[in-house]
This record gives sequence, C-alpha cells and structure tokens, in this order.
Amino acid sequence: MQTRALVKERARRNLLLLIDGVKTDAMLLGGLAGITEADFDALRDLGLIAPVAEPSGTRGNRAAAASSASTAAPAPAAPPPPAEAAAPAAPLDYAQFTAALTQLISSELGLRGFVLTLAVEKAGTIEELQAVAARTLAQIAERHGEARAATARRTLYGG
Repeated sequence: MQTRALVKERARRNLLLLIDGVKTDAMLLGGLAGITEADFDALRDLGLIAPVAEPSGTRGNRAAAASSASTAAPAPAAPPPPAEAAAPAAPLDYAQFTAALTQLISSELGLRGFVLTLAVEKAGTIEELQAVAARTLAQIAERHGEARAATARRTLYGG
C-alpha cells in the first residue's frame, strides 16, 4: 500500500511485481509495455530496488528484490518438435518468445488464458517459457482445434 503511494504509474508498479532477481533488465523491458530504463532509475532513486551482485564479466540484473540467482541470459528457443521441423526458422530469443507467447495467449484464449499469462510473467528461463507454450498450444487445440494450434505453433517456433 505504501509502495502504491510512492509509485503512481501502473507500469512501474507492474515492474515492481515482476522484479525477482532472476530476469535481466532486458528481459523485463521486453516483457512489459511502457517500461524504459528511466523507470528502473526512478525505482532505484526511491529505494525500492537495488542492484544485484553481478558475476564477473557479465551485465545481469540491475534491479532485484532480494535474490542472488544467476543473471545470465537464457539460451535461445529450441527448434520446433520433429513433426513441425519441415522448414527451420531462426529461433526467437527470450524477449521475442515472451512477447509472441503473451500475444498468442491473449488473441487465442482471451481471459481464459489469464493463468497462462501469469505463468509467462513468472517464467525465468526459456525452458519454463516452452513449458507454458506447450500448455498454451494444448489449450488452443482443445478449444479451437488442431489446425489453429498448428498455426500457433508456427508462430512460436517458425516453420
């Protein structure tokens, strides 16, 4: 409640909710609309976030709650499953995959995909995102049929 009085902008409050010490600034910037580097600076100036100790030679999270987990960027997305491996495409990076998956959940599942959207926000690695993607594709197939699920799969994994 006190934080809400300090941070009036909804985007910055959302950013505070997602800072976990695992996701890098770039991951958070890519996953939230309306967030800039200035938002991190403003939250730091208010004393609401603090830098995390970074491994030598890497630039990880500038902002973290209290976690000292690894801040290395996750590996790029794995190629699509063998059934869809007809035409290899460039895999999406973490931020692109997050944005594509969030958009897909919103457009295909609407409010029914709310829990999946929360899972995307919670995911800290590409592997966790891929697990959410598998659940999303299963729900799309169940609700809209296998043809739409295949289209959604191509959106995420190319091909």
